[in-house]
Amino acid sequence: MENILVTGNEGYIGSVLVESLVKRGYKVTGLDSGVFRNVQFVPRTAKPHVQIYKDIRDVSISDLKGVDSVIHLAALCNDPLGNLNPGVTFEINHKGSVNLAKLAKKAGVR
Repeated sequence: MENILVTGNEGYIGSVLVESLVKRGYKVTGLDSGVFRNVQFVPRTAKPHVQIYKDIRDVSISDLKGVDSVIHLAALCNDPLGNLNPGVTFEINHKGSVNLAKLAKKAGVR
């Protein structure tokens, strides 16, 4: 069974994606900061097999152990939020993403 890491799995798109992947028989590992964990309008009818609560900037190679592929959705996702602190937005959306890609390659993720 393929293990797919979905970052941002507790967001609106991520939660719908997790449900779809689980229904299709994939093993899903979720990685999310948990900031929107208790938001009521996000549909969470399926849970990942493994849940990691961690900021995308803090991902380590051990988080990618046994992962076959990554679907990366974690980000600060709108202009008003991004404009509050552009430096943090850059750290999360760019640097966090680049680091994840480098670690995935190092870990042998396809």
